[in-house]
Amino acid sequence: MWLFFALLTPLFWAVVHVMDARCVDDFFEKPWMGAVTSAIASLVVFIPLPFLLISFDFILPDIRTALLALFAGMLIQLSQVFYFQSLKYSESGIVAAYWNMVPAMLPFASFFIMGAVFPTEKYFGMMILIVASIGMCLIDTNLNARWKSFFLMFVASSLQVVLFLVEDHVYAVTPFLTGFYIITSGLILTGIAPLASPAIFSLFRRNVGILQSGAAIFLGIEVINLIALFTSQKAVDLGDPPLVAAVESTIPAYTFLLSGMLLVIFPAFGDPLARKNFALKIFLVAMMAVGVYLVA
Repeated sequence: MWLFFALLTPLFWAVVHVMDARCVDDFFEKPWMGAVTSAIASLVVFIPLPFLLISFDFILPDIRTALLALFAGMLIQLSQVFYFQSLKYSESGIVAAYWNMVPAMLPFASFFIMGAVFPTEKYFGMMILIVASIGMCLIDTNLNARWKSFFLMFVASSLQVVLFLVEDHVYAVTPFLTGFYIITSGLILTGIAPLASPAIFSLFRRNVGILQSGAAIFLGIEVINLIALFTSQKAVDLGDPPLVAAVESTIPAYTFLLSGMLLVIFPAFGDPLARKNFALKIFLVAMMAVGVYLVA
Protein backbone atom coordinates (compact mmCIF):
# COMPACT_ATOMS: atom_id res chain seq x y z
CA MET A 1 0.00 0.00 0.00
CA TRP A 2 2.92 2.34 0.65
CA LEU A 3 3.79 2.15 -3.06
CA PHE A 4 0.39 3.58 -4.02
CA PHE A 5 0.98 6.69 -1.90
CA ALA A 6 4.62 6.96 -3.01
CA LEU A 7 3.59 6.90 -6.70
CA LEU A 8 1.03 9.67 -6.21
CA THR A 9 3.53 12.01 -4.59
CA PRO A 10 5.69 12.80 -7.69
CA LEU A 11 2.61 13.75 -9.72
CA PHE A 12 1.49 16.31 -7.15
CA TRP A 13 4.95 17.70 -6.51
CA ALA A 14 5.64 18.15 -10.23
CA VAL A 15 2.68 20.53 -10.37
CA VAL A 16 3.94 22.31 -7.24
CA HIS A 17 7.46 22.76 -8.69
CA VAL A 18 6.17 24.27 -11.93
CA MET A 19 3.78 26.65 -10.16
CA ASP A 20 6.35 27.62 -7.50
CA ALA A 21 8.75 28.67 -10.25
CA ARG A 22 6.08 30.95 -11.74
CA CYS A 23 5.37 32.49 -8.33
CA VAL A 24 9.07 33.22 -7.74
CA ASP A 25 9.21 34.99 -11.12
CA ASP A 26 5.89 36.86 -10.95
CA PHE A 27 4.84 37.42 -7.34
CA PHE A 28 7.69 37.27 -4.81
CA GLU A 29 10.02 40.23 -4.38
CA LYS A 30 12.26 37.88 -2.40
CA PRO A 31 12.19 34.09 -3.01
CA TRP A 32 11.95 33.31 0.73
CA MET A 33 8.52 34.93 0.75
CA GLY A 34 7.29 31.70 -0.81
CA ALA A 35 7.92 29.95 2.51
CA VAL A 36 5.86 32.54 4.38
CA THR A 37 2.90 32.41 1.97
CA SER A 38 3.14 28.62 2.05
CA ALA A 39 2.93 28.61 5.84
CA ILE A 40 -0.09 30.93 5.84
CA ALA A 41 -1.85 28.90 3.14
CA SER A 42 -1.14 25.70 5.11
CA LEU A 43 -3.69 26.84 7.70
CA VAL A 44 -6.29 25.38 5.31
CA VAL A 45 -5.33 21.92 6.58
CA PHE A 46 -7.00 22.68 9.92
CA ILE A 47 -10.43 23.29 8.35
CA PRO A 48 -11.43 19.59 8.41
CA LEU A 49 -9.84 18.99 11.83
CA PRO A 50 -13.10 19.29 13.88
CA PHE A 51 -14.70 16.60 11.69
CA LEU A 52 -11.62 14.39 11.97
CA LEU A 53 -11.67 14.69 15.75
CA ILE A 54 -15.13 13.12 15.71
CA SER A 55 -14.08 10.20 13.50
CA PHE A 56 -10.60 9.44 14.85
CA ASP A 57 -8.97 9.16 18.24
CA PHE A 58 -6.17 11.72 18.44
CA ILE A 59 -3.74 10.44 21.04
CA LEU A 60 -1.32 13.14 22.13
CA PRO A 61 2.26 11.86 22.12
CA ASP A 62 4.79 12.40 24.89
CA ILE A 63 6.61 15.74 25.02
CA ARG A 64 9.78 14.41 23.39
CA THR A 65 7.88 12.95 20.40
CA ALA A 66 5.77 16.11 20.06
CA LEU A 67 8.91 18.26 19.99
CA LEU A 68 10.46 15.95 17.41
CA ALA A 69 7.33 16.29 15.25
CA LEU A 70 7.48 20.10 15.53
CA PHE A 71 11.17 19.89 14.64
CA ALA A 72 10.25 17.86 11.54
CA GLY A 73 7.86 20.63 10.49
CA MET A 74 10.62 23.18 11.00
CA LEU A 75 12.95 21.11 8.81
CA ILE A 76 10.35 21.04 6.03
CA GLN A 77 9.98 24.81 6.10
CA LEU A 78 13.70 25.54 6.30
CA SER A 79 14.35 23.27 3.32
CA GLN A 80 11.62 25.17 1.47
CA VAL A 81 13.48 28.45 2.02
CA PHE A 82 16.57 27.07 0.27
CA TYR A 83 14.36 25.50 -2.41
CA PHE A 84 12.60 28.78 -3.25
CA GLN A 85 15.93 30.59 -3.38
CA SER A 86 17.24 27.93 -5.78
CA LEU A 87 14.25 28.49 -8.10
CA LYS A 88 15.54 32.04 -8.58
CA TYR A 89 18.61 30.65 -10.31
CA SER A 90 17.51 27.47 -12.12
CA GLU A 91 14.49 26.05 -13.95
CA SER A 92 12.01 24.00 -11.94
CA GLY A 93 12.92 20.62 -13.46
CA ILE A 94 16.60 20.95 -12.57
CA VAL A 95 15.76 22.10 -9.04
CA ALA A 96 13.42 19.13 -8.71
CA ALA A 97 16.22 16.82 -9.86
CA TYR A 98 18.48 18.08 -7.09
CA TRP A 99 16.04 16.63 -4.55
CA ASN A 100 17.37 13.25 -5.68
CA MET A 101 20.47 13.94 -3.62
CA VAL A 102 18.30 12.93 -0.64
CA PRO A 103 18.40 9.14 -1.24
CA ALA A 104 22.14 9.39 -1.86
CA MET A 105 22.61 11.04 1.53
CA LEU A 106 20.20 8.86 3.53
CA PRO A 107 22.50 5.79 3.77
CA PHE A 108 25.42 8.00 4.85
CA ALA A 109 23.27 9.59 7.53
CA SER A 110 22.06 6.16 8.64
CA PHE A 111 25.70 5.03 8.92
CA PHE A 112 26.84 7.96 11.04
CA ILE A 113 23.72 8.12 13.22
CA MET A 114 22.85 4.42 13.59
CA GLY A 115 26.04 2.69 12.44
CA ALA A 116 24.28 0.96 9.55
CA VAL A 117 26.56 -0.64 6.94
CA PHE A 118 25.24 -1.25 3.42
CA PRO A 119 26.16 -3.58 0.51
CA THR A 120 28.53 -2.38 -2.21
CA GLU A 121 25.77 -1.76 -4.77
CA LYS A 122 24.19 0.84 -2.53
CA TYR A 123 27.39 2.89 -2.47
CA PHE A 124 27.62 2.48 -6.25
CA GLY A 125 24.07 3.83 -6.48
CA MET A 126 25.09 6.84 -4.38
CA MET A 127 27.94 7.57 -6.78
CA ILE A 128 25.52 7.45 -9.74
CA LEU A 129 23.19 9.89 -7.99
CA ILE A 130 26.01 12.30 -7.21
CA VAL A 131 27.33 12.16 -10.79
CA ALA A 132 23.82 12.69 -12.22
CA SER A 133 23.22 15.65 -9.89
CA ILE A 134 26.48 17.29 -10.96
CA GLY A 135 25.49 16.57 -14.58
CA MET A 136 22.23 18.45 -14.02
CA CYS A 137 24.24 21.35 -12.67
CA LEU A 138 26.57 21.39 -15.70
CA ILE A 139 23.71 21.52 -18.25
CA ASP A 140 21.89 24.26 -16.33
CA THR A 141 21.20 27.05 -18.81
CA ASN A 142 21.88 29.70 -16.15
CA LEU A 143 25.66 29.40 -16.31
CA ASN A 144 26.40 32.24 -13.88
CA ALA A 145 24.32 30.94 -10.99
CA ARG A 146 24.12 27.16 -11.46
CA TRP A 147 26.54 26.36 -8.62
CA LYS A 148 24.57 28.62 -6.30
CA SER A 149 21.47 26.60 -7.13
CA PHE A 150 23.33 23.33 -6.60
CA PHE A 151 24.69 24.42 -3.22
CA LEU A 152 21.29 25.70 -2.04
CA MET A 153 19.65 22.41 -2.96
CA PHE A 154 22.48 20.48 -1.30
CA VAL A 155 21.58 22.23 1.96
CA ALA A 156 17.85 21.68 1.34
CA SER A 157 18.46 18.00 0.63
CA SER A 158 20.55 17.63 3.80
CA LEU A 159 17.65 19.01 5.82
CA GLN A 160 15.30 16.57 4.08
CA VAL A 161 17.56 13.65 5.03
CA VAL A 162 17.26 14.56 8.70
CA LEU A 163 13.52 15.04 8.14
CA PHE A 164 13.07 11.48 6.81
CA LEU A 165 14.86 10.01 9.82
CA VAL A 166 12.88 12.14 12.30
CA GLU A 167 9.56 11.36 10.57
CA ASP A 168 10.34 7.66 10.65
CA HIS A 169 10.73 7.82 14.43
CA VAL A 170 7.65 10.02 14.95
CA TYR A 171 5.36 7.74 12.95
CA ALA A 172 6.76 4.66 14.66
CA VAL A 173 5.30 5.82 17.99
CA THR A 174 2.47 8.17 16.93
CA PRO A 175 -0.77 7.65 14.97
CA PHE A 176 -0.42 9.07 11.48
CA LEU A 177 -3.01 11.88 11.65
CA THR A 178 -1.70 13.07 15.02
CA GLY A 179 1.86 13.16 13.70
CA PHE A 180 0.79 14.83 10.46
CA TYR A 181 -1.00 17.67 12.24
CA ILE A 182 1.81 18.29 14.71
CA ILE A 183 4.38 18.30 11.89
CA THR A 184 2.20 20.69 9.88
CA SER A 185 1.91 22.92 12.96
CA GLY A 186 5.71 23.07 13.14
CA LEU A 187 5.81 23.95 9.44
CA ILE A 188 3.33 26.82 9.92
CA LEU A 189 4.96 28.22 13.05
CA THR A 190 8.39 28.22 11.40
CA GLY A 191 7.01 29.93 8.30
CA ILE A 192 5.26 32.79 10.08
CA ALA A 193 7.89 33.31 12.83
CA PRO A 194 10.04 35.63 10.63
CA LEU A 195 7.12 38.08 10.47
CA ALA A 196 7.97 38.98 14.07
CA SER A 197 10.97 40.84 12.64
CA PRO A 198 9.95 44.47 11.88
CA ALA A 199 12.12 44.54 8.74
CA ILE A 200 10.65 41.33 7.31
CA PHE A 201 7.10 42.30 8.28
CA SER A 202 7.54 45.69 6.58
CA LEU A 203 8.79 44.02 3.39
CA PHE A 204 5.95 41.53 3.45
CA ARG A 205 3.35 44.28 4.04
CA ARG A 206 4.78 46.26 1.12
CA ASN A 207 4.06 43.29 -1.14
CA VAL A 208 0.56 42.56 0.17
CA GLY A 209 -1.10 43.98 -2.95
CA ILE A 210 0.68 41.77 -5.47
CA LEU A 211 0.49 38.79 -3.11
CA GLN A 212 -3.28 39.23 -2.82
CA SER A 213 -3.54 39.11 -6.61
CA GLY A 214 -2.00 35.65 -6.53
CA ALA A 215 -3.87 34.42 -3.44
CA ALA A 216 -5.92 31.85 -5.37
CA ILE A 217 -2.74 30.44 -6.96
CA PHE A 218 -0.95 30.27 -3.60
CA LEU A 219 -3.89 28.49 -2.01
CA GLY A 220 -4.14 26.03 -4.90
CA ILE A 221 -0.42 25.30 -4.75
CA GLU A 222 -0.57 24.77 -1.00
CA VAL A 223 -3.53 22.41 -1.21
CA ILE A 224 -1.63 20.32 -3.79
CA ASN A 225 1.54 20.59 -1.70
CA LEU A 226 -0.27 19.41 1.43
CA ILE A 227 -1.72 16.47 -0.50
CA ALA A 228 1.82 15.63 -1.65
CA LEU A 229 3.13 15.92 1.91
CA PHE A 230 0.26 13.73 3.10
CA THR A 231 0.92 10.99 0.52
CA SER A 232 4.69 11.19 1.10
CA GLN A 233 4.38 10.97 4.89
CA LYS A 234 1.79 8.20 4.59
CA ALA A 235 4.24 6.28 2.40
CA VAL A 236 6.94 6.77 5.06
CA ASP A 237 4.46 5.61 7.70
CA LEU A 238 3.67 2.40 5.79
CA GLY A 239 7.05 1.71 4.16
CA ASP A 240 10.79 2.35 4.48
CA PRO A 241 12.17 5.90 3.99
CA PRO A 242 14.85 4.87 1.42
CA LEU A 243 12.24 3.06 -0.71
CA VAL A 244 9.91 6.05 -0.55
CA ALA A 245 12.76 8.33 -1.62
CA ALA A 246 13.51 5.95 -4.49
CA VAL A 247 10.00 6.20 -5.92
CA GLU A 248 9.96 9.97 -5.47
CA SER A 249 13.10 10.26 -7.64
CA THR A 250 10.76 10.40 -10.67
CA ILE A 251 9.63 13.94 -9.71
CA PRO A 252 12.04 15.79 -12.07
CA ALA A 253 10.96 13.72 -15.07
CA TYR A 254 7.33 14.62 -14.45
CA THR A 255 8.36 18.25 -13.92
CA PHE A 256 10.21 18.47 -17.26
CA LEU A 257 7.30 16.82 -19.07
CA LEU A 258 4.71 19.04 -17.39
CA SER A 259 6.69 22.21 -18.21
CA GLY A 260 6.92 21.15 -21.84
CA MET A 261 3.21 20.32 -22.07
CA LEU A 262 2.20 23.61 -20.50
CA LEU A 263 4.22 25.51 -23.11
CA VAL A 264 1.83 24.09 -25.72
CA ILE A 265 -1.44 24.19 -23.74
CA PHE A 266 -0.97 27.17 -21.36
CA PRO A 267 2.19 29.03 -22.44
CA ALA A 268 2.05 31.44 -19.49
CA PHE A 269 2.63 28.55 -17.08
CA GLY A 270 5.30 26.70 -19.07
CA ASP A 271 9.05 27.16 -18.98
CA PRO A 272 10.83 27.61 -22.37
CA LEU A 273 14.06 26.40 -20.76
CA ALA A 274 12.50 22.97 -20.26
CA ARG A 275 13.02 22.20 -23.96
CA LYS A 276 16.76 22.83 -23.86
CA ASN A 277 18.87 19.67 -23.56
CA PHE A 278 15.61 17.80 -22.95
CA ALA A 279 16.93 14.38 -24.03
CA LEU A 280 20.01 14.76 -21.84
CA LYS A 281 17.86 15.82 -18.89
CA ILE A 282 15.67 12.74 -19.24
CA PHE A 283 18.81 10.58 -19.52
CA LEU A 284 20.17 12.08 -16.27
CA VAL A 285 16.80 11.51 -14.59
CA ALA A 286 16.98 7.88 -15.75
CA MET A 287 20.48 7.67 -14.25
CA MET A 288 19.04 8.98 -10.99
CA ALA A 289 16.29 6.39 -11.07
CA VAL A 290 18.91 3.63 -11.48
CA GLY A 291 20.98 5.11 -8.68
CA VAL A 292 17.99 5.33 -6.37
CA TYR A 293 17.00 1.76 -7.25
CA LEU A 294 20.46 0.54 -6.22
CA VAL A 295 20.38 2.62 -3.04
CA ALA A 296 16.91 1.33 -2.15
